[in-house]
Amino acid sequence: MTGVASKVTIAVQFCRHYRDGVRALPISIVLLLTSAPGVAAEPWADPDPAEPPSRYEIGAVGVAADAEYRSMYTFINPISLSSEERRNFNVLEHRARFGTVIDYDEAVSIDMSIDVLDGVLWGDNGTFGGDPSSDAGVQVSTKDPNIVKPCIRYDGVGDPLQASSYGYGLCEADVVKVRRLFGQVTTPIGVLRVGRQPVSMGMTVQVAKGDGRKNRFGVAYEGDYVDRILFATKPLEAFKPEGARNTSDKEGLITALLYDRWASDTAHVWRDDVHQVGGALRFLEPDFGFGEELETQLNYVYRWNKQYGTKVSSVSGRAIARFGDFHIGGGMEANIGSTREVSAAYAVVTNDPIVDQDIMQFGARGVVRFDQPMWTAYMEVDYASGDGDPQNRTPLSAVTFSYDTNVGLLLFEHIVRYQSARASAAGVEIIRQLGAETFPAERVHTRGGFTNALALFPQFDLRPHETLLFRLGALFAWAPEPVVDPVASLQANDGATIEDDLVNFVGGPPGDFYGIELDGRFQWRFVEHFALDLEGAVLFPGDALQDVNGDAVNSYLTQARATMFF
Repeated sequence: MTGVASKVTIAVQFCRHYRDGVRALPISIVLLLTSAPGVAAEPWADPDPAEPPSRYEIGAVGVAADAEYRSMYTFINPISLSSEERRNFNVLEHRARFGTVIDYDEAVSIDMSIDVLDGVLWGDNGTFGGDPSSDAGVQVSTKDPNIVKPCIRYDGVGDPLQASSYGYGLCEADVVKVRRLFGQVTTPIGVLRVGRQPVSMGMTVQVAKGDGRKNRFGVAYEGDYVDRILFATKPLEAFKPEGARNTSDKEGLITALLYDRWASDTAHVWRDDVHQVGGALRFLEPDFGFGEELETQLNYVYRWNKQYGTKVSSVSGRAIARFGDFHIGGGMEANIGSTREVSAAYAVVTNDPIVDQDIMQFGARGVVRFDQPMWTAYMEVDYASGDGDPQNRTPLSAVTFSYDTNVGLLLFEHIVRYQSARASAAGVEIIRQLGAETFPAERVHTRGGFTNALALFPQFDLRPHETLLFRLGALFAWAPEPVVDPVASLQANDGATIEDDLVNFVGGPPGDFYGIELDGRFQWRFVEHFALDLEGAVLFPGDALQDVNGDAVNSYLTQARATMFF
């Protein structure tokens, strides 16, 4: 939230509509607070932009606006590690983002953010008269570009029930998408916010706002948003004399209560709606003697749906502090409950009884960094629980980080994303043809999120000049549970146990080592409104990415982007 100075704004989230769940059901909560100077410093995020946009006054009305245009080229060779078909990935894409906050006397405000041409490819693409259609019938006479983006789709060749029949193609894209739109009012007893708002104001394990250029490697896309009613206040201040009350959002105890409506499917039916309620506590202390910038959080939410008997509780916590040149932070999230929606969908494949499956998921991130004027030493540890057994008699235990909380450049962001997307597309088609009413196979697609993994990610920054950044990183990633394709494994089950029938996303035996990835980034900043980034990565794949023949070749990524922002 920007442009509304000295106002407490809090976001708490239970991430993702549970009906999209599969092995994962990525359900999480986060409490974050911000004011005009921006969110509290996070050791895992770059402070970019360092300050929010300026607020301009016209009488009692205030206006703050920001704008960003990004053009990015990505080349991966290969993205398919074990086949000669659909090997490479080569795109040049747009994105513009415009945001504004309009307020009256800094007490009532409306916040809106929209994306324009997000992910749209340069040029006139598609087949004339096809889906999507190019604007010109002859490429050599192309004059005007159209509006399409890359997506995973069936190319009409081969069996649509097999993952190998899917690959990157073209889909129609949105010209404009509204990311957030909400109103906020500051009352004498607290802040009330209503509308489509960020899940969180920063970057955490399972939710990310997606604004700015926070990721140490790669970029953020849409961010995570929710339709919500939120009330936040500093309850202890009510017991103090009026002159002694501390209304700052930089220190003290802050509480929040929320209600989220995640789905309202059939207007005249209550039982298919998805509801969520929750609360959160946050404590900040700028100076606590032997350290500074202390932030601690504790959050709880409860989500339910009558149609599938879903009942899920989520608890999360986080702590951040500085100790001299050291900046340390960590967070965890645990989701516990049950649902029968996933077993109801996969029952059409296995003929197993529909049962209430337990949900037991855990994710965590820890960072320690040592900052000097010209360099930074950085160590990150990430963990996301996995699920090596897709049968309905076992708990749903896999969790996925936010798609915009990047861990590396290539392995999870592109390679696992591609493998899981193809498997997901085939899985959805299988259960669709078998008459399922819900489609958990859609969530097999990781969308670039870190999942079923334990990673060590040491990095080093060098800043020889205030306009230059050189960054190197080495990502080592293992799988806590064997990496499996749930639908293909359930289809292959032919006995009393499934262990000998499990397969990974490319049909190979399940593995537990993703591989080693080396990342690099160079950035040049021209004044404060332009950045040129060049990034590269090489992946040495492990057995979790190999096909049935044990094949998986090294992969290379080159990425370049120009970003203009105000």
